[in-house]
Amino acid sequence: MDLYSLYERAQSRLRVQALVLRGYRGSRRLHVGPGVRISRPDLLEIADRCILGAHVSLHISALSAQHSLGRIQLGAHVFLGAQSIIESTSSVQIGADTMLGPNCYVTDTNHGMSLGTPMRLQLGTTSPVVIGEDCWLGAGVIVLKGVTIGRGTVVAAGSVVTRSLPENVVAAGTPARVVRART
Repeated sequence: MDLYSLYERAQSRLRVQALVLRGYRGSRRLHVGPGVRISRPDLLEIADRCILGAHVSLHISALSAQHSLGRIQLGAHVFLGAQSIIESTSSVQIGADTMLGPNCYVTDTNHGMSLGTPMRLQLGTTSPVVIGEDCWLGAGVIVLKGVTIGRGTVVAAGSVVTRSLPENVVAAGTPARVVRART
């Protein structure tokens, strides 16, 4: 192992310890890249051997003061590519062995858009997001509220997932649609 690898490993361990000091109670066997931002580590569940790439953001909040806080769950061996963002006011679950390429965005919330009330004053709507085990989301994929992506599904780079996708398919486009079954 080269000197840089040893240095990065030590830095990652320090970042995990900083999360523990802020209330994180999940697995400590993970890699946390530089610049990772986590708003509520006490509400984050991460299984063993996950990798959070550089500048990943995990944001957990509530829709309003009357609502409960969201939560994010990552299964074992999940990889979140650099600069990916996950936002939760309800629930985002990502299954084991799933990979998200760089610059992916996953949210379980949408903003209100009713006429007659300024948008900044409108509450959004939430619906849980579930990404199954062994999925691969290419670079820049966007996953919107209420979506379930089935186990073993591949989503092409740049796609926007607005509806649920079945297991073991390849999906692409805006909005994402099934282009073929995985073989």
